[in-house]
Amino acid sequence: MATLPPATAGSPIAAPAAHLELAARHYENFPVGSWLLPAQARRHLHRIYAFARTADDLADELRDPVALAAFRAEFLRHLQGGARDVPLFADLCATIAECRLEPGLFTDLLDAFAQDCVQKRYDLPQLLDYCRRSADPVGRLVLRVHGVREPGLDRLSDTICTALQLLNHLQDLGSDLATRDRIYFPAEDLARFGVGEADLRAASAGPGVRAFVRHWAERLGRDFASGWPLCARVRGRLRCELRAILRGAAAVLRRMRAVDFDVLGGRVHLTKWERVRTVFGGLLLRSAPDFGGGGA
Repeated sequence: MATLPPATAGSPIAAPAAHLELAARHYENFPVGSWLLPAQARRHLHRIYAFARTADDLADELRDPVALAAFRAEFLRHLQGGARDVPLFADLCATIAECRLEPGLFTDLLDAFAQDCVQKRYDLPQLLDYCRRSADPVGRLVLRVHGVREPGLDRLSDTICTALQLLNHLQDLGSDLATRDRIYFPAEDLARFGVGEADLRAASAGPGVRAFVRHWAERLGRDFASGWPLCARVRGRLRCELRAILRGAAAVLRRMRAVDFDVLGGRVHLTKWERVRTVFGGLLLRSAPDFGGGGA
């Protein structure tokens, strides 16, 4: 019978205090329940993040679909009123009840993580459907925690979240292939720019890879610009958080341009100081950053 991974010290399965530790420990370009948000919202978002991060690690780091299936079964048992004996799920179920969160948003995430265990290549419709389940639920959960339930705002959030997911994949274009034999971007796009798998395994990007990355970076820049109006349509400190997230995305796009779109050999992840600057930018700056989405 499948079982959950052991509840070791510091595991979010072991103790509620680990939720914040997990959110802080994992590298992220973009804030995850940062101090820009009220303490109550941060608590809920850290629980959500601990759930998603743990499930994602079962798929990506342990590559264990059996453990992921056990994780899902245990979550559903708690959700359906079973014994609340796993702190991660007990806390999360309290958040789901208090914030009236849709369980389907969590099962969509789990479906996407399970897909990562088996699918290694994508066409464009498959990629966008994957992002719909792996990224968009997170944005909607952030909105729900802040009491936002409006279809138009959900659509803006989906645009941002899909673009954030794809930006992460673009940064990790080489490492995803090297460590997980996974290429998220459509085979037809790679072929359009004359890019083969050997090109993605190189120490630095050749002309075809750079052109491919530029194409996607500009597309994502336009998507971020399209999603920016969400910042003006939410209230309070959530507005600052969203501005910080989008400023982080703009900073990554600037890094890509600075290294001439060499995501294989150039530094395209933000430093800790650069991430801190995006948070302060979200607090102090109201105008949209330059996402560099011009061109074809």
